[in-house]
Amino acid sequence: MKLLKTILKWRWIRLLMVWNRASIRAQGGILALIPIIAVIVSFIFAFYGNRNRGWIESDIQRKFKMVRQFNDLMTLMVDAETGERGFLLTKRAEYLEPYKRAVEQIPPTIASLRETIQLEPGENPRNARLEGLRKIEDLINQQLASLNESQKYTTNGKSQEELYQHLQIGKGLMDSIRIEIGAMQNKEEELLSERIEEINYIRYRDYLFVFIALFLGLLMRLISFYLFDIGIVRRLNRLTENVSAIARGKEFLHPLPKKDDAIGLLEQEIVKIGEKNSLDTKSEK
Repeated sequence: MKLLKTILKWRWIRLLMVWNRASIRAQGGILALIPIIAVIVSFIFAFYGNRNRGWIESDIQRKFKMVRQFNDLMTLMVDAETGERGFLLTKRAEYLEPYKRAVEQIPPTIASLRETIQLEPGENPRNARLEGLRKIEDLINQQLASLNESQKYTTNGKSQEELYQHLQIGKGLMDSIRIEIGAMQNKEEELLSERIEEINYIRYRDYLFVFIALFLGLLMRLISFYLFDIGIVRRLNRLTENVSAIARGKEFLHPLPKKDDAIGLLEQEIVKIGEKNSLDTKSEK
Protein backbone atom coordinates (compact mmCIF):
# COMPACT_ATOMS: atom_id res chain seq x y z
CA MET A 1 0.00 0.00 0.00
CA LYS A 2 2.82 2.36 0.87
CA LEU A 3 4.59 1.48 -2.37
CA LEU A 4 1.42 2.24 -4.33
CA LYS A 5 1.09 5.64 -2.67
CA THR A 6 4.72 6.38 -3.47
CA ILE A 7 4.23 5.42 -7.13
CA LEU A 8 1.08 7.52 -7.45
CA LYS A 9 2.79 10.50 -5.79
CA TRP A 10 5.78 10.18 -8.10
CA ARG A 11 3.55 9.99 -11.17
CA TRP A 12 1.57 13.02 -9.98
CA ILE A 13 4.79 14.98 -9.55
CA ARG A 14 5.87 13.97 -13.04
CA LEU A 15 2.52 15.14 -14.46
CA LEU A 16 2.86 18.48 -12.70
CA MET A 17 6.37 18.87 -14.08
CA VAL A 18 5.09 18.19 -17.58
CA TRP A 19 2.24 20.63 -16.99
CA ASN A 20 4.58 23.35 -15.79
CA ARG A 21 6.80 22.88 -18.84
CA ALA A 22 3.85 23.23 -21.22
CA SER A 23 3.26 26.58 -22.91
CA ILE A 24 0.35 28.77 -21.90
CA ARG A 25 -1.34 28.00 -25.24
CA ALA A 26 -1.07 24.26 -24.57
CA GLN A 27 -2.30 24.73 -21.02
CA GLY A 28 -5.26 26.75 -22.28
CA GLY A 29 -6.09 24.05 -24.81
CA ILE A 30 -5.97 21.36 -22.11
CA LEU A 31 -8.14 23.43 -19.79
CA ALA A 32 -10.67 23.85 -22.59
CA LEU A 33 -10.50 20.14 -23.42
CA ILE A 34 -11.17 18.87 -19.90
CA PRO A 35 -14.84 20.04 -19.73
CA ILE A 36 -15.36 18.70 -23.25
CA ILE A 37 -14.21 15.27 -22.04
CA ALA A 38 -16.79 15.42 -19.25
CA VAL A 39 -19.51 16.30 -21.79
CA ILE A 40 -18.44 13.45 -24.11
CA VAL A 41 -18.47 10.94 -21.25
CA SER A 42 -21.95 12.11 -20.23
CA PHE A 43 -23.13 11.80 -23.83
CA ILE A 44 -21.77 8.24 -24.10
CA PHE A 45 -23.55 7.24 -20.89
CA ALA A 46 -26.83 8.79 -22.05
CA PHE A 47 -26.61 7.35 -25.58
CA TYR A 48 -25.78 3.86 -24.38
CA GLY A 49 -28.58 3.89 -21.80
CA ASN A 50 -31.20 5.25 -24.22
CA ARG A 51 -30.28 2.73 -26.92
CA ASN A 52 -30.60 -0.22 -24.54
CA ARG A 53 -33.80 1.12 -23.04
CA GLY A 54 -35.31 1.66 -26.49
CA TRP A 55 -34.49 -1.91 -27.57
CA ILE A 56 -35.93 -3.43 -24.39
CA GLU A 57 -39.08 -1.28 -24.50
CA SER A 58 -39.65 -2.42 -28.10
CA ASP A 59 -39.21 -6.04 -27.01
CA ILE A 60 -41.65 -5.52 -24.11
CA GLN A 61 -44.28 -4.12 -26.47
CA ARG A 62 -43.75 -7.05 -28.84
CA LYS A 63 -44.19 -9.59 -26.04
CA PHE A 64 -47.30 -7.83 -24.72
CA LYS A 65 -48.72 -7.97 -28.23
CA MET A 66 -47.82 -11.66 -28.61
CA VAL A 67 -49.46 -12.61 -25.30
CA ARG A 68 -52.59 -10.66 -26.30
CA GLN A 69 -52.71 -12.40 -29.70
CA PHE A 70 -52.45 -15.82 -28.05
CA ASN A 71 -55.33 -14.81 -25.77
CA ASP A 72 -57.37 -13.75 -28.80
CA LEU A 73 -56.63 -17.04 -30.54
CA MET A 74 -57.65 -19.04 -27.48
CA THR A 75 -60.84 -17.00 -27.13
CA LEU A 76 -61.75 -17.66 -30.77
CA MET A 77 -61.26 -21.40 -30.29
CA VAL A 78 -63.47 -21.35 -27.19
CA ASP A 79 -66.13 -19.42 -29.13
CA ALA A 80 -65.98 -21.97 -31.97
CA GLU A 81 -66.30 -24.88 -29.56
CA THR A 82 -69.10 -23.19 -27.58
CA GLY A 83 -71.07 -22.38 -30.73
CA GLU A 84 -70.75 -25.94 -32.00
CA ARG A 85 -71.78 -27.43 -28.67
CA GLY A 86 -74.80 -25.11 -28.55
CA PHE A 87 -75.86 -26.21 -32.02
CA LEU A 88 -75.55 -29.88 -31.11
CA LEU A 89 -77.74 -29.36 -28.05
CA THR A 90 -80.45 -27.20 -29.66
CA LYS A 91 -80.23 -28.05 -33.39
CA ARG A 92 -80.78 -24.31 -34.02
CA ALA A 93 -78.61 -22.60 -36.67
CA GLU A 94 -78.21 -19.31 -34.77
CA TYR A 95 -76.01 -21.09 -32.24
CA LEU A 96 -73.45 -21.60 -35.02
CA GLU A 97 -72.82 -17.83 -35.31
CA PRO A 98 -69.90 -17.80 -32.79
CA TYR A 99 -68.41 -20.78 -34.60
CA LYS A 100 -68.69 -19.08 -38.01
CA ARG A 101 -67.17 -15.81 -36.73
CA ALA A 102 -64.33 -17.73 -35.12
CA VAL A 103 -63.63 -19.69 -38.32
CA GLU A 104 -63.39 -16.38 -40.24
CA GLN A 105 -61.15 -14.65 -37.67
CA ILE A 106 -58.76 -17.48 -36.76
CA PRO A 107 -56.65 -17.42 -40.02
CA PRO A 108 -55.91 -13.65 -39.89
CA THR A 109 -55.20 -13.92 -36.15
CA ILE A 110 -52.64 -16.67 -36.78
CA ALA A 111 -51.14 -14.65 -39.66
CA SER A 112 -50.82 -11.58 -37.43
CA LEU A 113 -49.24 -13.70 -34.70
CA ARG A 114 -46.75 -15.11 -37.20
CA GLU A 115 -45.80 -11.57 -38.28
CA THR A 116 -45.18 -10.60 -34.66
CA ILE A 117 -43.01 -13.66 -34.08
CA GLN A 118 -40.98 -12.95 -37.22
CA LEU A 119 -39.98 -9.60 -35.68
CA GLU A 120 -38.38 -11.44 -32.77
CA PRO A 121 -34.58 -10.88 -32.71
CA GLY A 122 -32.38 -13.94 -32.79
CA GLU A 123 -32.78 -16.73 -35.34
CA ASN A 124 -33.01 -19.62 -32.87
CA PRO A 125 -35.69 -18.08 -30.59
CA ARG A 126 -37.65 -16.96 -33.66
CA ASN A 127 -37.55 -20.40 -35.29
CA ALA A 128 -38.56 -22.08 -32.01
CA ARG A 129 -41.62 -19.82 -31.72
CA LEU A 130 -42.56 -20.36 -35.37
CA GLU A 131 -42.32 -24.12 -34.88
CA GLY A 132 -44.58 -23.85 -31.82
CA LEU A 133 -47.07 -21.77 -33.80
CA ARG A 134 -47.09 -24.33 -36.63
CA LYS A 135 -47.91 -27.05 -34.11
CA ILE A 136 -50.75 -24.95 -32.67
CA GLU A 137 -52.05 -24.17 -36.17
CA ASP A 138 -52.09 -27.87 -37.03
CA LEU A 139 -54.06 -28.68 -33.87
CA ILE A 140 -56.49 -25.84 -34.57
CA ASN A 141 -57.09 -27.09 -38.13
CA GLN A 142 -57.80 -30.57 -36.78
CA GLN A 143 -60.17 -29.17 -34.16
CA LEU A 144 -62.04 -27.00 -36.67
CA ALA A 145 -62.39 -29.98 -38.98
CA SER A 146 -63.67 -32.02 -36.04
CA LEU A 147 -66.19 -29.33 -35.09
CA ASN A 148 -67.36 -29.08 -38.66
CA GLU A 149 -67.76 -32.83 -38.89
CA SER A 150 -69.75 -32.96 -35.66
CA GLN A 151 -72.52 -30.93 -37.33
CA LYS A 152 -73.21 -33.92 -39.59
CA TYR A 153 -73.96 -36.10 -36.59
CA THR A 154 -77.35 -34.38 -36.23
CA THR A 155 -78.48 -35.42 -39.72
CA ASN A 156 -76.64 -38.68 -40.45
CA GLY A 157 -78.39 -40.71 -37.80
CA LYS A 158 -75.30 -41.28 -35.68
CA SER A 159 -75.85 -42.78 -32.26
CA GLN A 160 -75.27 -40.92 -29.03
CA GLU A 161 -72.30 -43.17 -28.30
CA GLU A 162 -70.68 -42.29 -31.62
CA LEU A 163 -71.32 -38.59 -30.99
CA TYR A 164 -69.84 -38.90 -27.52
CA GLN A 165 -66.69 -40.57 -28.88
CA HIS A 166 -66.37 -37.85 -31.50
CA LEU A 167 -66.73 -35.13 -28.87
CA GLN A 168 -64.07 -36.83 -26.77
CA ILE A 169 -61.66 -36.57 -29.68
CA GLY A 170 -62.51 -32.86 -29.99
CA LYS A 171 -62.01 -32.39 -26.26
CA GLY A 172 -58.58 -33.98 -26.50
CA LEU A 173 -57.64 -31.66 -29.35
CA MET A 174 -58.92 -28.65 -27.43
CA ASP A 175 -56.95 -29.65 -24.35
CA SER A 176 -53.81 -29.96 -26.48
CA ILE A 177 -54.44 -26.50 -27.95
CA ARG A 178 -54.82 -25.04 -24.46
CA ILE A 179 -51.59 -26.72 -23.33
CA GLU A 180 -49.58 -25.51 -26.34
CA ILE A 181 -50.91 -21.96 -26.25
CA GLY A 182 -50.49 -21.84 -22.48
CA ALA A 183 -46.89 -23.02 -22.74
CA MET A 184 -46.04 -20.33 -25.27
CA GLN A 185 -47.85 -17.70 -23.25
CA ASN A 186 -46.01 -18.71 -20.07
CA LYS A 187 -42.69 -18.52 -21.90
CA GLU A 188 -43.46 -15.04 -23.21
CA GLU A 189 -44.68 -13.89 -19.78
CA GLU A 190 -41.44 -15.12 -18.20
CA LEU A 191 -39.41 -13.25 -20.78
CA LEU A 192 -41.65 -10.24 -20.28
CA SER A 193 -40.91 -10.28 -16.55
CA GLU A 194 -37.19 -10.47 -17.32
CA ARG A 195 -37.44 -7.51 -19.69
CA ILE A 196 -39.33 -5.48 -17.08
CA GLU A 197 -36.58 -6.25 -14.57
CA GLU A 198 -34.01 -5.17 -17.15
CA ILE A 199 -35.81 -1.89 -17.84
CA ASN A 200 -35.97 -1.21 -14.10
CA TYR A 201 -32.25 -1.93 -13.83
CA ILE A 202 -31.53 0.38 -16.76
CA ARG A 203 -33.61 3.10 -15.13
CA TYR A 204 -31.54 2.69 -11.96
CA ARG A 205 -28.34 2.65 -14.03
CA ASP A 206 -29.37 5.82 -15.86
CA TYR A 207 -29.81 7.61 -12.54
CA LEU A 208 -26.39 6.32 -11.53
CA PHE A 209 -24.91 7.57 -14.81
CA VAL A 210 -26.42 10.99 -14.16
CA PHE A 211 -24.70 11.18 -10.78
CA ILE A 212 -21.45 9.86 -12.28
CA ALA A 213 -21.63 12.48 -15.04
CA LEU A 214 -22.30 15.17 -12.44
CA PHE A 215 -19.39 13.94 -10.35
CA LEU A 216 -17.09 13.84 -13.39
CA GLY A 217 -18.19 17.32 -14.42
CA LEU A 218 -17.44 18.73 -10.98
CA LEU A 219 -14.17 16.79 -10.78
CA MET A 220 -13.07 18.07 -14.18
CA ARG A 221 -13.93 21.60 -13.12
CA LEU A 222 -11.87 21.24 -9.94
CA ILE A 223 -8.96 19.79 -11.91
CA SER A 224 -9.22 22.64 -14.42
CA PHE A 225 -9.25 25.20 -11.63
CA TYR A 226 -6.29 23.54 -9.92
CA LEU A 227 -4.25 23.35 -13.11
CA PHE A 228 -5.16 26.92 -14.00
CA ASP A 229 -4.08 28.00 -10.52
CA ILE A 230 -0.69 26.25 -10.54
CA GLY A 231 -0.02 26.79 -14.22
CA ILE A 232 -1.13 30.32 -14.99
CA VAL A 233 -2.23 32.20 -11.87
CA ARG A 234 0.90 31.18 -9.97
CA ARG A 235 3.14 32.29 -12.84
CA LEU A 236 1.36 35.62 -13.01
CA ASN A 237 1.64 36.08 -9.24
CA ARG A 238 5.37 35.34 -9.36
CA LEU A 239 5.76 37.65 -12.31
CA THR A 240 3.94 40.41 -10.43
CA GLU A 241 6.19 39.93 -7.40
CA ASN A 242 9.30 40.03 -9.62
CA VAL A 243 8.11 43.22 -11.31
CA SER A 244 7.49 44.75 -7.89
CA ALA A 245 11.03 43.74 -6.83
CA ILE A 246 12.52 45.33 -9.96
CA ALA A 247 10.56 48.50 -9.27
CA ARG A 248 12.15 48.63 -5.81
CA GLY A 249 15.58 47.98 -7.26
CA LYS A 250 15.88 44.50 -5.81
CA GLU A 251 16.67 41.16 -7.34
CA PHE A 252 14.09 38.72 -8.60
CA LEU A 253 12.20 36.98 -5.84
CA HIS A 254 11.45 33.95 -7.99
CA PRO A 255 13.42 32.23 -10.75
CA LEU A 256 11.76 32.64 -14.10
CA PRO A 257 11.11 29.47 -16.12
CA LYS A 258 12.34 29.71 -19.67
CA LYS A 259 9.22 29.12 -21.76
CA ASP A 260 8.58 30.53 -25.23
CA ASP A 261 4.94 31.41 -24.68
CA ALA A 262 3.21 34.77 -24.16
CA ILE A 263 4.02 34.96 -20.46
CA GLY A 264 7.56 33.67 -21.15
CA LEU A 265 8.19 36.45 -23.64
CA LEU A 266 6.91 38.96 -21.10
CA GLU A 267 9.23 37.47 -18.49
CA GLN A 268 12.17 37.79 -20.86
CA GLU A 269 11.35 41.45 -21.46
CA ILE A 270 11.16 42.02 -17.72
CA VAL A 271 14.54 40.33 -17.32
CA LYS A 272 15.97 42.76 -19.86
CA ILE A 273 14.43 45.69 -18.03
CA GLY A 274 15.84 44.40 -14.76
CA GLU A 275 19.30 43.98 -16.23
CA LYS A 276 19.15 47.45 -17.78
CA ASN A 277 18.08 49.00 -14.48
CA SER A 278 20.89 47.16 -12.72
CA LEU A 279 23.47 48.50 -15.20
CA ASP A 280 22.06 52.01 -14.90
CA THR A 281 22.29 51.80 -11.12
CA LYS A 282 25.91 50.62 -11.23
CA SER A 283 26.86 53.35 -13.72
CA GLU A 284 25.36 56.00 -11.51
CA LYS A 285 27.46 54.75 -8.62
